[in-house]
Amino acid sequence: ADGRPGRPIEGTDGLADPDWAHTRRALVPRPDERLPDLDQRAPSELRVVQSGGSFRFGFASSTENRGVGPLVIRGSRRAGGPMIADQVVERRGGATLIVRDIGRLHYKLHSPHFHWHFQSFVRYELRRAADFALVVRDRKSGFCLIDRWGRAYPRMRGTGPPRFVGDCGAGQPDARRVLEGTSVGYVDRYPAFFHGQELDVSHLPAGRYVLVHRANPERAMRELRYSNDAASVLLRVTRPGGRAAAPRVAVLRHCETSEHCQPR
Repeated sequence: ADGRPGRPIEGTDGLADPDWAHTRRALVPRPDERLPDLDQRAPSELRVVQSGGSFRFGFASSTENRGVGPLVIRGSRRAGGPMIADQVVERRGGATLIVRDIGRLHYKLHSPHFHWHFQSFVRYELRRAADFALVVRDRKSGFCLIDRWGRAYPRMRGTGPPRFVGDCGAGQPDARRVLEGTSVGYVDRYPAFFHGQELDVSHLPAGRYVLVHRANPERAMRELRYSNDAASVLLRVTRPGGRAAAPRVAVLRHCETSEHCQPR
């Protein structure tokens, strides 16, 4: 919560919200902080396609900001150095709080991007349902956070006009500063198979699996809460045609507020 990646918050167990009564006072959100709240939705648009000699399992991802303030990511760097991402937390009255070094922004040199991607936003994992062991993880190239993908559903009262309407420093590989983010009531959405929205399941055995989408995976960004940062679907994978044919994937259950999606 103080912006240092990988550092657990005292009083926090897994995806549970912090117990602010048992942590350091400096970490407790102030009443005037307008913090975002990243609500990760369960994966959708699930399907398997063949790509060359491999089988790819694609999915869409949606991350809504249902907080009381925008998620503001400000990148800056010296000439030739890495683009370091800070979070700008807005406070009532116009002041701001800077959460330093929450990740990196990288310039992507492939169509249709050619802009700066924030790396540590959402992680995709396929895990065995029986023991939750990691089977395969995504190779996502990062995220361009803007408001142009649409509004959260159901729509939040008081949602204003889109604020982040640029293109993440498109065409500016030498940029020193980049600003991107998600306004309150908006969603960052990526469709299936769109530059990393997929996993290689060519050698995946038949069985039950959990596909997990986890926002703010390193807890680097400050939020109102963390218990809605992960969502998942329980899947049954069959291979009636053997390893030479595409696996079949059936959704058994959607879990909008849990990474451990299990049968009822």
